Amino acid sequence: MTKSEIDLIRRALQLLHKLVPDDEPRAYNLTPRRCPVVAFVKRFLQRQPGADMTTAELWRFYAEVAAAGESEPLTRQEFLRALPGAMAAAFGLRKCHTVRRGKQTVRGFNSVTIRDEASPATSLEVQPEAI
Repeated sequence: MTKSEIDLIRRALQLLHKLVPDDEPRAYNLTPRRCPVVAFVKRFLQRQPGADMTTAELWRFYAEVAAAGESEPLTRQEFLRALPGAMAAAFGLRKCHTVRRGKQTVRGFNSVTIRDEASPATSLEVQPEAI
């Protein structure tokens, strides 16, 4: 799903929840949650014509970033499910099945690569000073 489709669905759900009386219990929290895969894509990847990355390479890189504590850890399935939407939201890219690795074609994304330096985090974390 694209970001605009997700926003449209979110607005529709908000309208439907307004129809439910206030004394009725809510099934879930409507507060938007920032997707860690979108944050990862925006912070650690960049568009670069002529470059490409497979979904397996992206997963390995994400696992390394999460292990270093730079991103929320997700299972491989959760990551791969969120990746196409994150790439579409960040770069307007769609997953393709034509990324060449050796003599094989595999799934991945064209025109994307790892940033040389990660862009700054969107929020600061205060660390206590050592005494």
